[in-house]
Amino acid sequence: MAEQNASITGSSGDYYYINASSNRSSGVHYDDDQMRELYRKLQSADPLIIMIISAIEIPIMILTLFALCALIKSNRSTPVFVIHLILSDLIQIICRLTHTITESEDVYNAYYYSLIVGVYFMACVAFERYLLVSHPIWYRSHHSLKVCCVVSVIIWFVPLIFAVISFTDVNSLWLSVSIACLIPYPIIILCFVGTCRGLSRAISLTSLKRKNILGSLFLVLLTYTFLILPFIILTFIYTSGYDSYSPLFYIIWRCSEYLVFLNPLADCVLYMFLRPDVGGLMK
Repeated sequence: MAEQNASITGSSGDYYYINASSNRSSGVHYDDDQMRELYRKLQSADPLIIMIISAIEIPIMILTLFALCALIKSNRSTPVFVIHLILSDLIQIICRLTHTITESEDVYNAYYYSLIVGVYFMACVAFERYLLVSHPIWYRSHHSLKVCCVVSVIIWFVPLIFAVISFTDVNSLWLSVSIACLIPYPIIILCFVGTCRGLSRAISLTSLKRKNILGSLFLVLLTYTFLILPFIILTFIYTSGYDSYSPLFYIIWRCSEYLVFLNPLADCVLYMFLRPDVGGLMK
């Protein structure tokens, strides 16, 4: 029987070649025609999905940014890292929506640029909570609005470190993005573990403050693990070439991208842990 080959085009304009006979020979038992049809339906529904999610997330992002800026003006807290995190999320949404309409590769690159920035600000939020609990004296003496702003500016330039790499093909580009996004994950885990240990020795913190700190850290860890990490793992598999040309793999990969796109909604919940009346919200 002659081999039947087909090609499908991804949202970023890359071509993914599917070999129908290779999947059967490797012992993967599913109907390639059904998978291709499911892929085509997913691809046709992609603009609608992106627009619906964007219509929900953009107003929430803008309202959250205004609310966080109000916290700074009231001098009740300095949620600078959270503000920049939400701002990077807003840029992600706008870039993804713009790419859906224009299919511009530059806009798609800007989307992944802001995604990398976002995960590093997640690490900053986790590290700040860790310092507050484990090194409170150092935190109070060094923590200021000016220091947070300087660190934030540096974070915005972090993706440029990975951008200077010479990409020879699409795989090297995806590999660079996945590595850049994976680096903050161990930091978030270590900060969560260190904060949990430090809370048991933090006598000066009230019970509500402990729940507030632990809740924000747990949210960051949970968001990364379930909304961002699956995409990174699948991207590593794609770059390795292991069964990455099957329509089933691409469908799963696309679904993981939708999870990443839902990440901004989870980040907005961080605002709840910064409110001065958080005690009434958590009861």
